[in-house]
Parts: sequence; C-alpha cells; structure tokens
Amino acid sequence: MRLVPAFVGLAALAIASSAAAAPVTLSQISFSPEFQVELDEELGAREGEYLRSAVTEAVSNALTRRGANIGAGADITIEISIIDADPNRPTMRQTQGRPGLDPLRSVSTGGAELRAVLRNASGQVVGEVDHRRYDETLSDVFVPPTTWTSAQRSIRQFAGKVADAYADAAG
Repeated sequence: MRLVPAFVGLAALAIASSAAAAPVTLSQISFSPEFQVELDEELGAREGEYLRSAVTEAVSNALTRRGANIGAGADITIEISIIDADPNRPTMRQTQGRPGLDPLRSVSTGGAELRAVLRNASGQVVGEVDHRRYDETLSDVFVPPTTWTSAQRSIRQFAGKVADAYADAAG
C-alpha cells in the first residue's frame, strides 16, 4: 500500500518538471569572419562541421539538464558563434599542406573562444555569454590529446554558462 503514495508523488513530480520546462530555439552556429577564413585556408571545412556539431551537442545537453525543450518557434532563441578555435594536433588539412607535421607526435596548446546571444520572442537581447579558454602551456594539455581536446573542454564550459544564462532569462 505504501507504493501507491510514492508512485503518485513521483508522477506529480514528473508532471511538474515537464510543465516547468521552457522551450528554446538554437540557431545554426556561425563562425566569426576571421575563423571562417582560417577554416577555409588552413584547418579545413571538415573541422568547422566537427566543431559546430560539438557545440550543438554540448549546449543542447546542458540546456536539457536545465529543463529546456529544444525546438523551433520558442520564446527564447540562442545564437552562437565560434569566434576562434585552436587544435591540439594538426588537422587532416594541415598535415596535407605541411609534410613536417606528424599527426601523432605533433602536439600544441589549444582551446576555443565562443559567444552566445539569447533573444526573446521580440528579438530583444535577454542574455549574453562570452567564453574563452586556451591552454597556456603544453603541461595544460591532457595527454594524449585528440585534435580538439582543449577546444572540447572550452565548449563544455561554455555550454554550462549558456544553460545558466537561459535559466536566468526563462526566469
């Protein structure tokens, strides 16, 4: 008999949680003009798509943990731009252009800079997030790093800040 009150309590909690979830729209992630040139000329377009996907996934996951429902036509829209990103290992395009780079042994400092603008349904800015995190020295780099290890760390930190800004804007 004690299971019924517990079940009813859990059901009420689930309904309250879903009712509190506010919708949010994620605009397509853009690149700063300077970073777009770097992607086109040095890093490769493939890397831009990888970073765009990583940001979308990290921000979506962080927002979902905060109770957001992601979809089109929401009251809050989040516009994200990747301002810059540096890989820890050479990208495929970089190794093709420079035979001296070794994709397995060449390691460098990396990181990323990102920006988000949160707008309400009227288009007014209701929140902004700027985040920048780069390795200072090679000792800051996780060993063994992947191509974008430090940028991914920066992206995860940025995603948490975006989720906090969303929670503040959604009130």
